[in-house]
Amino acid sequence: MIAHVAEASELSGRVVLWLDPEAEYPASRLEAPVRLAAAYGAEIETVVIADASSGLTVDVPIRVIAPSGASGRRDFSEHDHHFELLVTRCRRAVDNVGAAHGVRVRHALASGDAVDRISEMCVERGPWNIVALGRMPVSGSDNVIGTLLANVSGATGFLLCGPQRTKQPRVVVIVEDAERLTSMLRAAERLSGPRGPVHVVIGADTAESYAEIEAQSRLIALEFHVPVVFEEVGPTFGVPEALTEVVARLRPSLVIAVFGGAAIADGRELSRVSVVARAPILLVR
Repeated sequence: MIAHVAEASELSGRVVLWLDPEAEYPASRLEAPVRLAAAYGAEIETVVIADASSGLTVDVPIRVIAPSGASGRRDFSEHDHHFELLVTRCRRAVDNVGAAHGVRVRHALASGDAVDRISEMCVERGPWNIVALGRMPVSGSDNVIGTLLANVSGATGFLLCGPQRTKQPRVVVIVEDAERLTSMLRAAERLSGPRGPVHVVIGADTAESYAEIEAQSRLIALEFHVPVVFEEVGPTFGVPEALTEVVARLRPSLVIAVFGGAAIADGRELSRVSVVARAPILLVR
């Protein structure tokens, strides 16, 4: 599936940004989802997953997402004022970055299971959504991405937000299967800007598979107008850290990869790559 998000006028998708009210959201961490939305002419809808005791700020226009069959109305007590302030703070941070890039931002509050609520949001207005995680959830971080990929059918990609150490567009694509490269390069072409270039890092365990993927990938790259640079990495021989080191040296503004492969096998490895690369990561199916 192509990593794609619908334009705002199409009403068939947007960037769904999952926020944790207790987290800090400096502008640098929010640049990736906002720039992604801007590149596609899409809008952003933030969502905070709250428990039954959490309050809701009245200062920001919102909509409440309740489980199927449940009422959308909830009663909020005064002791939830602290939660309201946290929600308002992180929403305002997104509003400010969105305004700077001309991206419309809406807000939602949901309760219950996070994966279920996000899945419902993407079905409600889909199928061309991209789900962005403001940060990797602390609880269950090892499997949350895999669970999202398996259950959120209305999303074409998942973005793990991260600090950007460079403002220069430098998109790095980790390819482990040449058949997926076309869709990955389409996303990279859109997100790298007209000048590019897009850096391709081949992830293969053996010299034979590396040569095969490289030969196919170079043919596919000829179809694109953006400059494509193939990094000379060589086979990893089953050591994914070799790819991580290469990506970190490239100082990317964004990494595009497949979740569950050799480079990013699980949520724990995703967290490690994000920290080492110091860049947001767009995961495609």
